[in-house]
Amino acid sequence: MVTTRHILIVDDDPIFTAVAESVIRSAGCHRTSVAADGREGLALLAAAEPPVDVVLLDLNMPNLDGLAYLRALGERGYRGAVIISSGESGAIVDAARQLGRMLGLQVCGALGKPLRREAFLAELAACEAALCETAAAAESLAAPQAVQGEIVPHFQPQIALGDGRLVGLEALVRLKTPDGRLLGPPAVFHAGVRDADLPMLTLSIADRAMAEAARWRAEGHGRRLSINLDARTLDAAGFQTDLLRLVERHGLEPGSVVFELTETALPKSLTGLVEQLTRMRMAGFGLSLDDYGTGTANYALLRLCPFSELKIDKSIVQSAALDRVSRLFLMSSVAMASDLGMEVVAEGVETREQLTMVEAAGVSIVQGFIYSPAVRADLAFPKSTWSFEPMRSTG
Repeated sequence: MVTTRHILIVDDDPIFTAVAESVIRSAGCHRTSVAADGREGLALLAAAEPPVDVVLLDLNMPNLDGLAYLRALGERGYRGAVIISSGESGAIVDAARQLGRMLGLQVCGALGKPLRREAFLAELAACEAALCETAAAAESLAAPQAVQGEIVPHFQPQIALGDGRLVGLEALVRLKTPDGRLLGPPAVFHAGVRDADLPMLTLSIADRAMAEAARWRAEGHGRRLSINLDARTLDAAGFQTDLLRLVERHGLEPGSVVFELTETALPKSLTGLVEQLTRMRMAGFGLSLDDYGTGTANYALLRLCPFSELKIDKSIVQSAALDRVSRLFLMSSVAMASDLGMEVVAEGVETREQLTMVEAAGVSIVQGFIYSPAVRADLAFPKSTWSFEPMRSTG
């Protein structure tokens, strides 16, 4: 069933708006509103009923241009999607798109002029996917801060690009509520969880994930297991010893477990972090620098710590198909990791275009919806084949 959306066209070119309205009508029973400049567009946005879901925005307009409109959207906390439509140069459009994202907006794409029907429909489909994802995330975030339930790991396959082999799985935590709902990380790592609680929570998640890995291994499906590790847990006394005990209890080797370090909040002592991570590598664990390309500290961590893997953040992967700066960053990161003898994983790959791009950049392992979402442990290994083919994608 196609969701009806309210689409606001903000453009001073009447021919463009007429064509856009015609294409929107052909795409389904969507509602459209039209504004000839930014000021009128803001007025329509404020009075819109139902609220505006998608803004199709020109950049060069009288009274209030597209850049000022983006800033106004950010200041108003607009949660819908934005498509930039402009005849300006690619560099200007890219800069506007980055500005929108810096303002916290969902800028789903950009279109040139004149408007091409197929390109516009593809961008509308991208907006629909983004709006559905935002709604799901909002529902999860709106859950009570201390939801009761059972922590259940799901697993997302990591696929070797060369031959489609399943080489590893990342444990992604879910909370199963008494009524059977599955909630994501916000419900597990809620505001009531103190830093002091993180080590025990992490050990509990690792215990459950390793138990599943041990069961797979007993069935002849040994693969490496990746587990997220908040850097703050490394402040806890004896944490590394506890991890080693877990591995031994489940009959695994440290080399079959990769810990993905996130830098959302670093420990108080950077020297302590370097020491603990070096000890983990000495113990034989794999160590991945997660979300690479999003934080200010991860380049410094890469210099200081003995990581075995670099994990390119999905925001880089997904923007590189359209943004040459992100594309160059991706290529240089892969080249650097290769020179350092590190494995490279690209996460968040969703379209064939993104898959082709990361393969051309030299990425060896891919993780993302194009192959599989995170699934229950009993579904992690397909019954008929051990190789994966990309799922159909519109990208």
